[in-house]
Amino acid sequence: MTRNLIVIGAMMAMLLAANPTQADICEIVNGSFEDNGRINNLADQDPNGWIAEIPPGQFTAKTDASWSTDGSFSLNIASQWFQAFTAGDTAKVSQQICLADVDEIKFDMKLETYTGAKWNPNDVTVFVMIDDNIVWEPNNAVPDIRGIHLEQVYEVEDQYRADELHTISFGLMVNVDTASGFFEFYRAWWDNIESVLICNGGGVLAGDFNRDCYVDMNDLKLAADVWLAEVPASDRYNLNQDDDTETNGIVNFMDFSILAGNWLLNSYPQEQQ
Repeated sequence: MTRNLIVIGAMMAMLLAANPTQADICEIVNGSFEDNGRINNLADQDPNGWIAEIPPGQFTAKTDASWSTDGSFSLNIASQWFQAFTAGDTAKVSQQICLADVDEIKFDMKLETYTGAKWNPNDVTVFVMIDDNIVWEPNNAVPDIRGIHLEQVYEVEDQYRADELHTISFGLMVNVDTASGFFEFYRAWWDNIESVLICNGGGVLAGDFNRDCYVDMNDLKLAADVWLAEVPASDRYNLNQDDDTETNGIVNFMDFSILAGNWLLNSYPQEQQ
């Protein structure tokens, strides 16, 4: 009995080592802002799952029933008129999420001005942030970004795929200094914010470098391009850390052996195969 437990424990350890991201799947909490119903002022109450940072006087924020694409409510953030702004002033809601197994962040959005004037994103913009870095915003070459924008997508970048929590934020930002403020309300709604999991939640197998849920010749070709290269220890191609220096690793047969162990396997959950 004891021997069997040791063998099973060793097998579990090997599986976890071969697929380290499987254990930390995270999803957006309350991405349609339905949990609390109507909240008239996010400066007084945070929606479930979110922390609101709404500078009083400059911005207002609420959960709103005037527009939605999933359920009855959405998040609404608006700038106020005739208020002084400094470039970089923001209002946002945030939550922590692990992104190791997240392929994309998708959301629906509506942008309006109160008077019907054009919305120039070089003056005021909307954004998605991760760890205070803007990772998505509208095209600032477009002179007017008003309208309904469904299924907007941010593809999660490799730098955020470490097995740790990140802060993701959605908000409104002023891009210019204005002592007299704007003769306008800039109003933004977000709804149906969701994290799309890689491989339907199956995660990424070690050696699946192109993240298509299979370990195959396409991944081998990518590994060949960095064969015997010195890479950062956290690099996706550095599968085996036993031969690392303090900060760097070498892509060699020790890494290839891990890829070979998953050769021609896919990481979709069993019911998806």
